[in-house]
Amino acid sequence: MPKAVLIMDMPEQVCQKCTLCYETENDDEYLCCATGKLVPDGEKPDWCPLRELPEKSAHPEHCDNGRFDAGWNGCLDAIEGGAHGKEQSE
Repeated sequence: MPKAVLIMDMPEQVCQKCTLCYETENDDEYLCCATGKLVPDGEKPDWCPLRELPEKSAHPEHCDNGRFDAGWNGCLDAIEGGAHGKEQSE
């Protein structure tokens, strides 16, 4: 099955502050629209599908002559809608 990526600001560690979390008709009950599960009070559960993007790479040039960094950072730019992502969508 193909995978998809949704780029959004990472919420704090509380589900109720997430864009994908909605209050149900029952008071104090919240639903995760990404999973269809009721969310617990407190910290983000282990089953949350949101993952932080990794940091860009800046290895010393003697490690790989910059080729790994360029590919890694280019991939992150494309995911975030940077230069490479804009070229592909045009």
